[in-house]
Amino acid sequence: MGVANQKGNVITYVIIAMSMIAALGVGALYMTSSSTLGELGANNLNRAYFLALAGKDYALIKNLENTSGRNFTLRDQTGQILPGNDKFRLVISGDNIESTGIVKEETPSEAKRQIRITKIGFSSRPDISFVKDIADFAAGKKESPGAQEFIHVDQSTSQISLGKFQSNRFGSVWYRGGAVQGNCSGGKCSFGPGFRAFFVFQFGAGSSGDGFTFAFFNGVENNINSVGGANGWGELMGYAGDSRIDANGTSFLDGQLGRGIQPPKIAIEFDPYANTGTGNFCIGNVFNTDQRGDGSRNHVAYVFWGDEIPSCGSTVGQKTFDDNRHGLPLLGTPSNPQNARSFNTGGIDTTSYFSGDNTLPQWPNPPWPSDWLLNNTLTNIYAVRVEITRSTKPNVVTGNYDYAIKSWVKQCLVNDIACPTYDDNSNYSNTKINYNDVSPGDTATLNRQFSLNTALHQKFDSFFFGWTVATGGATQNVTISRFRINFLK
Repeated sequence: MGVANQKGNVITYVIIAMSMIAALGVGALYMTSSSTLGELGANNLNRAYFLALAGKDYALIKNLENTSGRNFTLRDQTGQILPGNDKFRLVISGDNIESTGIVKEETPSEAKRQIRITKIGFSSRPDISFVKDIADFAAGKKESPGAQEFIHVDQSTSQISLGKFQSNRFGSVWYRGGAVQGNCSGGKCSFGPGFRAFFVFQFGAGSSGDGFTFAFFNGVENNINSVGGANGWGELMGYAGDSRIDANGTSFLDGQLGRGIQPPKIAIEFDPYANTGTGNFCIGNVFNTDQRGDGSRNHVAYVFWGDEIPSCGSTVGQKTFDDNRHGLPLLGTPSNPQNARSFNTGGIDTTSYFSGDNTLPQWPNPPWPSDWLLNNTLTNIYAVRVEITRSTKPNVVTGNYDYAIKSWVKQCLVNDIACPTYDDNSNYSNTKINYNDVSPGDTATLNRQFSLNTALHQKFDSFFFGWTVATGGATQNVTISRFRINFLK
């Protein structure tokens, strides 16, 4: 109503002004003004057209998601709105993009031009995927020394192998590219309001090792060479620990004198090896193995960064050795979220710890066997979907920043790592959409909310992502396939 009234007032003013000009008998001036206005109108329409073109290109380049209407106002390099308040408005539905260029909105000189296009496949296009970006993962591979390969990035099949049945090794593989959709540079991307990811994995026959993590960590305290782990200590999974190659901590895989992966950081661990102990795991430089507080079943769980009490050695990464130990810290806070609790650490936290035994209605029924990650008598190929949302403004009550992470773990029903059960045409694998918008009844396997204080939240403005893996005496090989990710924009 306010806009309509403003437009009415403007029109009335123009009519009165034109009448006064005519009454004064300045016809020549009036004709000159009309010609000028006509030229300006044509220029404004041209500007609006090129704005519409720019909007269409912006939607394609940034790979934007569905929107019923979103305005983008032109700004200079300092963030100030440019004179004229020029903008484009995008309406996106599936493969259809509608872009409207708008010049001098709500003025007598307003001009609009609209462009509509259909881009087949746009509705499910990933920002980053193994299919088109596998070389950027090959460049981010890092592994502890050994006679044979521990992590293999196969660019011909667009798959990654973790472990290669090598004992007493650890390492990681991170994205190292520059996807414009996530404002990425050298693998460091903008976290923004969050992301969605999907991948398929399988533990190979004969695997009995410590598992792997899908991890993401802040880009302020870390870099592309950051990695956890410790020689011979598979239970750290390459996520916890200071990356020491030798037991005494004199050489380090991260090339940073043992920083490990510094918080804030988050991982989803896929753990088939029961390190059930809950006693002292590290006194000085002496390791006491099997002290992760696991339950007795194979599990998937969220882990953060432990209790931040100095534990092993004297490196910068000395606090990182409990970063995947369940139930620490004993009380989670916005400066230190609690790692998932297992049955052995104060009662299972079903928002963050999944063991496949039908504890909740959304978990499998009938229950999966206790060794479900390794058991080849059933199809032990699983499709994982992860959605994390991150508030860009502080909670008005607490002053902290709210995060939510949802994960689905689904069994592929065909013994094929391509997982045709959830192929690229399925909503489940489409990371460009919010899954519960199209499947509201499919409750996430794990669903965790937590908060971070301002300092930690700011460190998480940028992040790295990928996988970590480690083995002790028990070995494994894990195939990662069909990865894709979309950044929320």
